[in-house]
Amino acid sequence: MDRREFEEIIGFLKQEHHINGWNVLDLGCAELLARAGGGRAEDAAAAMLGHMMTGDQILQEGDNRYSASLKVRYYCDNLDESRGRMF
Repeated sequence: MDRREFEEIIGFLKQEHHINGWNVLDLGCAELLARAGGGRAEDAAAAMLGHMMTGDQILQEGDNRYSASLKVRYYCDNLDESRGRMF
């Protein structure tokens, strides 16, 4: 898996939450790696950060932001790009 593939998974999960009316998606890097069936934690974490929009939150990060311990809360009620990207 590369960063682009992780980004596709995150985008799918965010759209699923949006369509179903679920406001919050809490996603951990380790969980994303498990869903994808493997890959590099650095790529998964970079994809997670790249998907963050204004208002989303980092819930947990280790000494290195690009590690399997990263956990992000995405707010999925408004996925419009006008919110702006954080990273």
